[in-house]
Order: sequence, then C-alpha cells, then structure tokens
Amino acid sequence: MKSKKSQLYGCIYIPDFPVQAILRTFGKGRKEVPVVVLDGPDSREKVFACNSMARSAGIITGMTKSQAEVISNLVLQKRLVEQEEAAHSALIDCCYSVSPSVESTCPGAVLVDLTGGMRLHGEPLKIARSLAARATQCNLEVHVALAANPDSALYAARGFAGVTVISAGQEANRMAQLPVDVLQPEPELLDTLHNWGIRDFQSLAALPAVPLIQRLGKRGVHLQQLARGEVQRTLTLAEPITRFHETIKLEEPLELLEPLAFVINRLLEQLMGRLVLRSLATDHVEINLGLEVHADRRLKSTKTMPATPSFHQRALKLPVPTHDVKILLKLLQLDLTEHPPQAPVRKITLELFPAQSRFAQAAFFEPRAPEPAKLEVTLARLRAIVGEQDEFGRGLVGFPSIKDSHKPNGFEVLPFRPETKRREYRKHSNGPRMALRMFRPPLRAKVELTSNVPAAIIFQGTRKEVVNVSGPWRKNGAWWNITEEWARDEWDVEVRVQSDKGLYRLFRDHRLGQWFVEGMYD
Repeated sequence: MKSKKSQLYGCIYIPDFPVQAILRTFGKGRKEVPVVVLDGPDSREKVFACNSMARSAGIITGMTKSQAEVISNLVLQKRLVEQEEAAHSALIDCCYSVSPSVESTCPGAVLVDLTGGMRLHGEPLKIARSLAARATQCNLEVHVALAANPDSALYAARGFAGVTVISAGQEANRMAQLPVDVLQPEPELLDTLHNWGIRDFQSLAALPAVPLIQRLGKRGVHLQQLARGEVQRTLTLAEPITRFHETIKLEEPLELLEPLAFVINRLLEQLMGRLVLRSLATDHVEINLGLEVHADRRLKSTKTMPATPSFHQRALKLPVPTHDVKILLKLLQLDLTEHPPQAPVRKITLELFPAQSRFAQAAFFEPRAPEPAKLEVTLARLRAIVGEQDEFGRGLVGFPSIKDSHKPNGFEVLPFRPETKRREYRKHSNGPRMALRMFRPPLRAKVELTSNVPAAIIFQGTRKEVVNVSGPWRKNGAWWNITEEWARDEWDVEVRVQSDKGLYRLFRDHRLGQWFVEGMYD
C-alpha cells in the first residue's frame, strides 16, 4: 500500500508592503532610509505605512503629514495603488515559477502548494531559499516560510524574518513565541485576549476549549487551532497574471530624455525579470507618460495654439519576441526622440505584453541573417532619419507589398518580419517576355487625339508620333470611398523615336482630367 504523500506549503510575505512597493521602483536603500507612505486627500494626508527606520524615529500610523514633517531626514511618498498591484503581481510570478497552485492570500502575502515539488526543486530549505532569491531579483525583501499546512506557513512568514522551515507536527512548538497580533484578529477580540494576559501563541494554545468557546465563540476556537497549527484547508487558486505593467510617479518632473531613459530602464528590468520568471518574452511595448500641465498654460491655449495633452502614449511592436532590455530601451529612446512629449513627465506607466519565446534554427545552406531585434533597432534609426510615412500615408521603411486591389500601382510598405517558411519559386517558361519599367511618379503628358485615339504624345519636351495603338482598357475602383475612388483609361502605344521605335503605357485620369506616361516596355 502506497504511503500518503506529505503536504508542503510555502508562503512569501513582504513586510511593510506599501513601503517596499514604492522603493522597489525608485531603487533606494530599503534599510538605511526612513520612509513614510502618505494616503488620503492632499489637504488631509495621513501616514498609511512606514518602515522600521521611520518607526524608530517616532512615526506612528495615522499621524498627519504635518506631524510627520517635524521629524527630520524622512522620505515622504504618496501612496500609489498601481505600484502595490505590480509588487503583488511580481510576488505571484515568483510562486508560479515553482508551482501552478498559487493563492493570492492578501496584499503582500502569497501561498504556494509545494507538495511533490522536492523531486524537482530539492529539499524544503533549498526551495525556500530559491523563493527568497527569486523575490530578491524583483527588488523585494521578503520572509519565506514552509510548513505542512497553509496557515502555519502564512503566520510563520509574518512572524519570523528570513527563511523558516517547520517540520510536520512541530507547528505549535515552533510558533509558540509568536505574538497573537500575527493572527490579525478583530480589534475587540485582540483587546479581550490582551486583557486576559494572552500575548503569544503558546498562551492561546493552552486555553481550555470549552470556556474559550463559551466566551469567544467559534472565532476564538478557530484562532486557537491556528496557534496550534491544526487547521488544514485547500488553497483558493489565483488566476495567472496576464498583464505585466509597472507605474512610477516622480518626485520632480523630467524634461530631458536621458534621465527619463534611466527611469524607463529600471521599469524595463523589473518587468523583464517577471517575464523571465514565467519563461515568457515580449513583442509589444506600450508606454504612457503622464505630463505636468499647469493651469496657466491651459488658459493660454487658443485655437491657433491647441491645449497641451495631459498624457503621451507610444507603442512599439517587434517582429519577434525578445527579452533583451537593452534592445527595448534603445527602441523606446529612438521613438521618444522622434515623438517627444510636449510637457515635462511626472508619471510613467510601462506595459509589456507577454509572448512565447521564439526558438528558430537556420538552414545549413542559407546565408546568415542579422538578429531580428538588432535589425529592428537599425530600422528605427532609419525611421528617425527619413520619417515614418510619405504624403500618401505609406510607410517609408519596410518592404513593398501589393494590395489586394485592381488599382494600378497599389502597394503598401509593411514592416519586416522574419520568414517562417522557405519561399517556393515557380518555374517559368523560357519564352520571351516584356517588362514594364514604371516611372515613379508618372510623367505628365499632352496627347493629340484623332477620333478619340492617341495620335501623338508630348512629354519631357519632345513630341512623339504614335505608330500603333492598343486600347483603351477602362479601369475603376473604390467608388464607395470618395477619397480613394479612382478611374482611368489605359493605352499601349508604339511611337517613333528618330530612327527607332518605343513602346509606352499611357493612361488618362478621369478625376484629374490629365494624361500620364506610366512606363515604358523593355
């Protein structure tokens, strides 16, 4: 008979979660600097959270901003919910990198089912250290605890610093000295326990069950079972993170691209670290810059001088997925150089859209091609020099592609994409062929008609007599769109050029009422 598989659960907990959510983005020292997080309306901001250095300096949660400013050497930061969501998502990504069973327990705390994971990841202590290292890569200082049930792992992570591993059956002994505040009971219930002299898990676990349920009900008994490590439950699985974004609100607005690129680089590194933990890459980047527009500048805006927008959005799409931060940063720099924001930047939101990493192997006899990501940087530099579109709205950098239309000369310029299939070339007959050499743009001409048939053409300052003519071929299209509608009559004419002859393609544009020479036959 097979033995029952032993249960193992892990918890990653972020102490002072609102503080770390801010500092992981700014990259400031998390231990040496006292940081205070403020929340509430601007006129009534209060202390929402602080780190241990700030508490040692006398900061208390709920203190007003003016009271906190009395204490020197404090770093005051406004709470930003988007930063907390991103930090918690990074914590979930760390857990998904070792197991698919993850529970988002509360902000700053995530549980993961590691049952059966020792064959893949090693002993419990090694797994716990690995989870702590992955969180460190996301710029988070965490407490990690492993136990035989989820709640014991959660409260051990809240109460013990560093890495903690609790063997099955040792929960009560290992958590005996933890304060009952770690259980986070209701304030009235916590006051009652303190009045009874119950300060730690050991005292709560030693209370008789019957008097406890008579005085505190089922809630009191449940807390006692948690203190003893006797509660077993299944995890409420969280949905996998599908959105990878980071937000930062700057203390001072940035006007120059160089310091802005420094902040963007930090956000890219954090987002790419999360993608790598999930074995993903990205081929689509979006950046949203919140601009600082003063009220007096808005008042001066007129019809000739439009109002400055409050945000600046740009998007990049890569031909293949990549996880190279340097490539993405260079592409964003080139794009922002060509399309700069119209006001100083106060807030940055960066989002990477996940994609599966691309693995490709070139054929043995094919020439070596440049890396798609580096080629995209070269193309971005070309777009910065020549521009992105011509007067017809067509791209200037890319490869031409014929449109699915009967309109002559109908083409578009598409961005380069790596080929996934080898091209198959058709075998053509060896018979004689004629090629039409197109004039771009078509040459304006004057045409002398005889019985509505071209008899002579005048273009490039010379008159050429028509010897033979074929046509007309009447073509039109896009009649449903006034701006794109076209109609023309085409003729192939043979003209006499001194002692030789030449073949040309003529057409008459009905909308313009003009004749053009479109090309010549070789």
